[in-house]
Amino acid sequence: MKLKSIITIALATVFMVGVTSCEDMLKVDSKTLMLEKDVRWDSPVDTVYPVLGVIKKMQQIADRTIVLGEIRGDLVALGDKKHVEDDLQDLYRYDFKSLKSGNKYDNPLDYYAIITNCNLYKAKVDTTVVRSERKVMKGEYINILNYRAWAYLQLAQIYGTVLYYDEPITVDKVSDGVPMNIKELAQTLLLDYNDEFITYYDKYPTNYGEFTVQGTKHQTRKFFIPIRLILGDLNLWAENYAKAALYYHDYLVNQAGYTTGTNSVHWETYDFLYLGNDTYYSLFSGNDAQICYIPMEYEETDGGTVSEINNIFSSTTDNNNWYQLTRSAAATSISVRQNFCYHKRTDPSVRKEWATYLPDKNAESIVLRRGDLRMQSILETDYLVESDDAIGTQSDQGTEIQTLNKFNSEKICLYRKDVVFLRLAEALNRCGLPQTAFTILKTGLCAASIDSISQAEKDRARNVDGVDMHEVYDFPVAKYTQAAPSWSFVSRSQSQGGGQVYSFRWGTGNTIGIHSRGSGDANFDPNYRIPVDTVRIKTLTPDEALKDSIRAVEELLIDEMALETCFEGYRFGDLMRIAQHRGADIGGQYENEFLAKRVAIREKAVLDDNVDRYQEMDMELYNKLLGDGKSQNPNWFLVLPDATPDAD
Repeated sequence: MKLKSIITIALATVFMVGVTSCEDMLKVDSKTLMLEKDVRWDSPVDTVYPVLGVIKKMQQIADRTIVLGEIRGDLVALGDKKHVEDDLQDLYRYDFKSLKSGNKYDNPLDYYAIITNCNLYKAKVDTTVVRSERKVMKGEYINILNYRAWAYLQLAQIYGTVLYYDEPITVDKVSDGVPMNIKELAQTLLLDYNDEFITYYDKYPTNYGEFTVQGTKHQTRKFFIPIRLILGDLNLWAENYAKAALYYHDYLVNQAGYTTGTNSVHWETYDFLYLGNDTYYSLFSGNDAQICYIPMEYEETDGGTVSEINNIFSSTTDNNNWYQLTRSAAATSISVRQNFCYHKRTDPSVRKEWATYLPDKNAESIVLRRGDLRMQSILETDYLVESDDAIGTQSDQGTEIQTLNKFNSEKICLYRKDVVFLRLAEALNRCGLPQTAFTILKTGLCAASIDSISQAEKDRARNVDGVDMHEVYDFPVAKYTQAAPSWSFVSRSQSQGGGQVYSFRWGTGNTIGIHSRGSGDANFDPNYRIPVDTVRIKTLTPDEALKDSIRAVEELLIDEMALETCFEGYRFGDLMRIAQHRGADIGGQYENEFLAKRVAIREKAVLDDNVDRYQEMDMELYNKLLGDGKSQNPNWFLVLPDATPDAD
């Protein structure tokens, strides 16, 4: 039996009846989402079609968003070039002005199709309609605003300066777009929102039910972007840092169970002989892995879109084991350079504790086990056995097997919990609260860690550009408690080395620092701290010293983003956004060097802790991305066609 599309099944869960007669409406294109005569814009029964139609359009840009977010960053490299499609190779070379016509990743009209359909809904829907004392159209209207804002932000990260349209583009009406960069876009999009929307969104969250396709459970409430997250992102890009932090904080505190949790990957013993205790990879599987996602088709049916993301990052039967993108030297360098720290405690009666580090990292034969362990948890590599090698060669199959365990190809993730925590840290840091931001990385925000933040910083939070930020310290004790590491003795069999060895476990509590996901007990690591130039600081004013701390935390934060969110599509946006934050420090729009030097070492970064990781750079690429050092550099972005997107 032929499967119906995800959208068709979602509709069936709404109406609990067959929707075959409506399928023509779901074949959306950029001309119209639905002909206006086919929709009653004051009817919640009718307007569900446009909303789910927008989700169907989101399917078309899901893979592209991940690829364009990673391939322009510093964390990925090409696989065997003979087996990497030309479209990816062209993007990786950063020669965007010469992209071949038809490059499947370079089509802004697919983003504008989402925006146009959202604009049509925004212009036509009647949000005043009341049913059972509730404005029944408002919830879907808010979701449409969220999709529209998200699509615009993605478009600007890809093309730099884009054309802004507030009205629907139809066959009968085409307006001129207003060119805007991403900061201008964010400021403009924020004008669509008011405080009432958050209250309404909380009271009436959109949920069309649940359904299962080929064993994959879909929760329709996760098809929609939470309003606080899109408002947090808009304010972060608009450089309204206090508002951004409060939206992220408010989302995390008000979502039950949204502590950091204690998922992590560890060496099983303090002598670093056995690798075990890996619960990290489970953050990317199961029904609770994503806050929200784009639902993808299980198979091509009814015009739906099947994700190819696994064929890009993993060896599969469909690509004859030839994965196309893999970790870069820069990604490996960031991982290897971390110190894996054990919090070792002696007999409790002695009350003595100390930090133990992975000894002689460079002697470890498996490179991804030298420092932080997250990448080795989610990126598996293997080889075909010898007896299969000849077969593999004869059939042109790759013999090196790579599996990236971050993707569910039927749920392309837009937001997950740790992404929100990292953006909260980014916003807090730029609010002038670097200790608070660093606490998210080192210990996690909870009562115990908040107590350790200086009173001067807490006082500073009372007035950040006229905003009282002090509520960021209100993480309920009952929900957020620090997890303490503990040791136990485990007996091993003779084949495992025999005897008793220490085994590491997190004890009571539900919150750890993000860095502890893969670098051991960061809370107890005296070397994981905000670096201070002890000579330079003597010559600085308090304001200058604070600025130095903010920039130092950003260096730690961008590395933590690499360790935690590599390959998920966020990287170029993260580099671009922090370069934008730092632009104000040098009187420019961006601090271009922040991005340029990282991307320029993607193939040349060295692993040795004692060697400057930036000493080997692709200087041609560096200079291309540096530009004049402080203006928006067109070389960062794909080229937006001059033609106004039309309705066809």
